[in-house]
Amino acid sequence: MVAGAVVVVGVVATVVGLLTPVTFGWFAYQPLADATFVPGGDHVILSRTTAIGFVVVALGLLALAFLCGRRFARR
Repeated sequence: MVAGAVVVVGVVATVVGLLTPVTFGWFAYQPLADATFVPGGDHVILSRTTAIGFVVVALGLLALAFLCGRRFARR
């Protein structure tokens, strides 16, 4: 019961984290070469809420797997 609630809380946290925009900034010097910056390239930035949501979902699913294995295992 608790493991199912943990999974639901993790899914909610992940969805909330994915729906909120991630804002960040940095200070950098001008590039030395003729390289150009293209936003939206190979970088994936997750908010802290999304990362915590993924971890909570994983822990909840592990707990559910453990409980199901314990419940349905043959002795």
